[in-house]
Amino acid sequence: MSIPRMKIILPKPYQEVGSVFIISGTVPKKYMETSYGIDNRIFMELIDIDGHTFMGGSIDVNKIEIDNCLPEYKDSFHFLQFFPLHHFSSSFIAKSQGRITLMLSGQKEDEQSVFIPIIVKELLPKECPDPKILNRHGKIGEIVKQYKKDIKDYYKELENVNERRKQKSGLGKEDESIYQYGQDWEITEGVLNIFEQAEGFNENYPFAKEDKEEEQLKEKYKDALEWQGPLCTGIIGRINGFEFQVYSNDHDKHFHVIHRGKGINARFSFPEIELINYKNTRNSINSREKNKVIAFFKNPENFKKLEKEFQRRDSVY
Repeated sequence: MSIPRMKIILPKPYQEVGSVFIISGTVPKKYMETSYGIDNRIFMELIDIDGHTFMGGSIDVNKIEIDNCLPEYKDSFHFLQFFPLHHFSSSFIAKSQGRITLMLSGQKEDEQSVFIPIIVKELLPKECPDPKILNRHGKIGEIVKQYKKDIKDYYKELENVNERRKQKSGLGKEDESIYQYGQDWEITEGVLNIFEQAEGFNENYPFAKEDKEEEQLKEKYKDALEWQGPLCTGIIGRINGFEFQVYSNDHDKHFHVIHRGKGINARFSFPEIELINYKNTRNSINSREKNKVIAFFKNPENFKKLEKEFQRRDSVY
């Protein structure tokens, strides 16, 4: 028995389209089912040659009258919509040399997606197209699916690493929120002395193995993490167990100084590099550690990396 799937009538694969084009086809009822009933929509995204979504929305669907349709269309919905390309998307399309991908999906995106490579003729380059782009164009669906799988695998493996950190810290499941946000966590005097004396990662640092494994994971899944967005990782650098991070959902100019072992999440201003306050934590950094953070960003190369991270965040958001 064949599994019902979405059928695309227009656009055809590699069809040249204009600034307004038709999207039409049929979709099985299964794609519309939710926990609360039938949702009369499918979802669409336009994806550039790097696999990034630059435009999205939804398309209303209509039930096909059973009396007037072929058997294979039973329990199916039909959709037809004129879709205009927004002028703000022209830079993404031009970067892709006019070659983008239309993704249509049901309620379960991972299982119910169709990818159609299309060509926006107005934004085709005058010169010969890049062979790498031509080769990549038809593979965007496979690439995006692999990236999504890699992202899931990354967070699953990272969870195992963090679980070992919690076990070393003597934290149980009931303390997970404390580990996550550093609330009300008092580190033993012996461990605190190790942190205070450490000038870098060494055999005395209790989370050295886990930190190394996390770095290896980031390298292993580097392409997927970059696809997900550099601001989702947003780590500028590390010293003495601290990491410096820009959050994508922060809209003012500050960055975070985080220490997993100490349960610290401090906010520093940019470009002043001054301590502002703490995020969800009562643990603080001492003056020596604060001065090391300031000294780290007095290095022009490190300061430039931080500045670039803010520029990338602001260009996206």
